[in-house]
Amino acid sequence: MNLPFVSRYFHSLNRYKWLVLALMTAGLGIGGVMALQIEPVPKYIATGSLRGNEPTDSLSNTTRQIINQGQQFSQPEELVRLLLADNVIQAVADNVNLSPLEVRDRLLLKLPSPETSGSLRVMYRDNNSQRALQTASGLMQAMVQQSQLINTARLNGVMEQLNLRLSQARQELQSAQQNLDQYYGENEGERSQLQQEVTLKQERLTQIQTAITEATQAQGEMISSLRIAESPQVAETNANQPFITTLALGAIAGLTLSALVILVLALVTNPLHYKAFRRQLLAAYKGRCPITGCDVEEALEVVRLDPHRVTRSSDIWNGLILRADIQRLFAAKQIAIEPGTLQVLLSPELGQTNYGKLAGRRLSVPEEEAHRPHLDALDAHYRQCPWNSDCTPEPKETEDLTSV
Repeated sequence: MNLPFVSRYFHSLNRYKWLVLALMTAGLGIGGVMALQIEPVPKYIATGSLRGNEPTDSLSNTTRQIINQGQQFSQPEELVRLLLADNVIQAVADNVNLSPLEVRDRLLLKLPSPETSGSLRVMYRDNNSQRALQTASGLMQAMVQQSQLINTARLNGVMEQLNLRLSQARQELQSAQQNLDQYYGENEGERSQLQQEVTLKQERLTQIQTAITEATQAQGEMISSLRIAESPQVAETNANQPFITTLALGAIAGLTLSALVILVLALVTNPLHYKAFRRQLLAAYKGRCPITGCDVEEALEVVRLDPHRVTRSSDIWNGLILRADIQRLFAAKQIAIEPGTLQVLLSPELGQTNYGKLAGRRLSVPEEEAHRPHLDALDAHYRQCPWNSDCTPEPKETEDLTSV
């Protein structure tokens, strides 16, 4: 009879424990190699916040518009591109003796939201608390200064556009005035239209001149769109170290893989092992049940004396080939073999049935001593029988027990 699946699984686990150990070691090794490639999570994080500057009423409209424009960030990428340009990061990195790449990798930004109370959150991680604070402070100050430079650049762009429009407006006014001066017709409607065009051109020129005056005033009052609302504070991070996590995942992966491999081996190799083991037992016991003498091969099944012991198909000493009903009774501890005399012992209940004829019969063993059942295994099975006693029945002569 084949082993139950759970028994087969643990049998394969015991038999191939070296494979389990190898796979777990490989998983740990791969996890360790991967873990070494991951930079550990920095121990400290410095966190500060920036808020938008609120323009006062004394500032010109141009100044207020540019300041408000500098507070509109819809994406972190846009924020980094404008306020954290390469030259800004380089200056901060040089100040703390780090590479620009390290500074960028350890920097975290959170856009204004209800979660951040409307502020721009700046976070910097580092294993050195003092450097974390210094770098975060440097980044925030640099962002405020960069914002002012960007506003100034925008104002200069506005001035350039206004100057171009001023030159164009003057030319248009001059042309309109010439058209009026050179008109000698008597049509008052046409003259009135030319006069109206001159007036419109003059008004447009005046508007541009006013805008230039306002922009010139803005050059002296331009400020940053951002201000430091909360100076950076340092705290220890609570993040799990990726080295330990990756190593644990590697061990789990190795254990899972080994469990699957053992499952496959239990499904595949144990049936094959059982068939080979049965053939060896049939050959050793000459196709007969050593208790009943039954020689119908289809009625004979294998019983392992020590089912938990790892054996090869050639280890005949760890098995018997018994008639199917005898095999089940043997496995149920209703039949045992006394190791000293090799006599068949029955439970008291079984002794009151037709099987009582088997009591005291001596087990037939193979001629080759290496194939004979292991006495220690027989003794272990015998001692596990709950009805076991020191009483040994009288030996009986061999008789035909096919009726049993």
